[in-house]
Amino acid sequence: MCLACEEQEYFFRAWCADFLARGEMPPGVTTDDLHAMGLPVPKPAAGGPAQVTGVARQQRTEPSAAAFSCDSPDE
Repeated sequence: MCLACEEQEYFFRAWCADFLARGEMPPGVTTDDLHAMGLPVPKPAAGGPAQVTGVARQQRTEPSAAAFSCDSPDE
């Protein structure tokens, strides 16, 4: 894996971990994806109202699948 791919994977994991820390499921990510990355599945809320983070959904940065494409061969 090239350095750029490793960096992208690291930041994707950090992006997912940010959602998980808030008890939310990252958009576009399945529980199988989380298990494959070794990340925990968010626990359901304890019957309370949803937490408001104070940041509008449109203001959060989401990774774009077309942002980077590695053309180096797999080793």
